[in-house]
Amino acid sequence: MAKAKPQIKLEEHTVSDPVTGYSRLVRLLRGPADEPQRLCLFLDGEHYLQKMKIAPVLDDLLKRSALPLVTFAFIDHLNMQAREQDYTCNSQFGSFISEKILPWLQQQVSGLRPGNHLIGGLSLSGLTSAWLALQYPDHFCYCLSQSGSFWWNDQFFAKTAAKRAPISSRFWLSVGDQETEVDEPPEVSQIEGVKNAHQVLNSLGATVHYNEYEGGHDLKYWRAELEQSLNWLLTDEKTKIGPRRMGLV
Repeated sequence: MAKAKPQIKLEEHTVSDPVTGYSRLVRLLRGPADEPQRLCLFLDGEHYLQKMKIAPVLDDLLKRSALPLVTFAFIDHLNMQAREQDYTCNSQFGSFISEKILPWLQQQVSGLRPGNHLIGGLSLSGLTSAWLALQYPDHFCYCLSQSGSFWWNDQFFAKTAAKRAPISSRFWLSVGDQETEVDEPPEVSQIEGVKNAHQVLNSLGATVHYNEYEGGHDLKYWRAELEQSLNWLLTDEKTKIGPRRMGLV
């Protein structure tokens, strides 16, 4: 009988800001102690860890040295009301990330290099991860946006990006070919919003990989692309990959 794999234990911390009233649970999966490393900061920590169950995937990548040295951090969204408020390009939330979370992480992880970080998210947090990369390019050079809700607020992100040109950051934008439903006006679907964001970012000088997978708005597709997306973002900096389609792996 095969032995059960040991459960991966993540550190849990609460980071608070008395000025803004923000208080969020942050979970850490550390890279090697005291060695120079990058930060991969995921929004929607509950979704990534509890529903998508990506900790074993990331732990395996670290053990196989499939990525550069990195510490993974996951920020919880607290509740659905806070999620909707924070993950719709909220400047107060952006300040909490840049002025409280990042300095705290810098203190916690001795080998963490300042700047040169990756920010990631899915759906609404995929939108906000890309928005944070625009707002704080000195912090976040890399962005993983999985089925980002770029349709939000009459494609606010695309209009904001145009004002930030030129853009030198690196973006992985993914979306399913079945994400064609439109829930509210203006009539832009998830897939149309992501395609438009890709075109705008690409035209403004960003390095963008558009990944259209076969499927819908589902955690299993986002989990399946994690290794490839993180590898492209963090290790293949000199290669620009054109649009492509990819099914489950």
